[in-house]
Amino acid sequence: MPEFPAIIESIPESMREMDFLDSSYFKEPGKSLPTPAQVRALSKDIHMNSQPQPITFEDSGVFVKFGRYVTIAEAQCLRMLKRTFGDEIPVPEIFGWRVDEENFVFLYMRLIRGQTLLDGWNELDSPAKSSICDQLCHMVNRLRRLEQDPSDQDYVFQYYPDAGPFPSVKDFHDWSSFLPLLRLPTLKNYNDPYRSLLPDSEDIKFTHADLHQGNIIISSDKPARILAIVDWAQAGWYPDYREYCKALYTSSYKDEWRRDWIDTFLSPRLQEFLVFAEYTMAMGAV
Repeated sequence: MPEFPAIIESIPESMREMDFLDSSYFKEPGKSLPTPAQVRALSKDIHMNSQPQPITFEDSGVFVKFGRYVTIAEAQCLRMLKRTFGDEIPVPEIFGWRVDEENFVFLYMRLIRGQTLLDGWNELDSPAKSSICDQLCHMVNRLRRLEQDPSDQDYVFQYYPDAGPFPSVKDFHDWSSFLPLLRLPTLKNYNDPYRSLLPDSEDIKFTHADLHQGNIIISSDKPARILAIVDWAQAGWYPDYREYCKALYTSSYKDEWRRDWIDTFLSPRLQEFLVFAEYTMAMGAV
């Protein structure tokens, strides 16, 4: 497996430690976040896994996502979403971050006490499933009202040369079309038959880009409600169809979730998904 690109080496010293003193965690005077050393001591897979399992501090209600490839950008995204939408789009409250001497980033956030939609889905009846998808629909529509210049890139690109932000949707599509050819250098003059199926006039929307059941936390009690949408590491500005493509991409084609429910909270974009699927398979990102 190729190495991930170095993504935090250029973080200035002033950005290597941050406490959001206006967050709920610091309402009590004298409180401090667990140190990176304390988090490392509790980790069972830090030396075996490039993406270690997060650590939970139950007593203080702190959840720590950490690793060499965790980014400060995710913390900044959570902060922006919380300040912009409040509880309308529920995300974990971010308390701060640390970057240690090995360039591991530690994101400290509020522990969400619930279960993933993936774990709880089969326990829900049809009206409860419909309610969850109605909630998702409202949240996605609110998220799409954000307006900003395009930036960031999708994790499908993480083993490939750096790119973006792109000046236009056309440039983004041209780059997407080009990426599979990096694995086939003999096809330099290959005329991509799928490129014309990608709409260059597409609107750019803020996108979670990993909206599957494992990243949706729901309540254990009834009626089931969404407590948080988590894991915003891949979030960014993408063509409008991208959320739908990624939702399908992260679910099995046999699943009820994909077959019956994704289309209820995201607008179907099957043509774009077929192109997306061709590109990702050609890149080996499956």
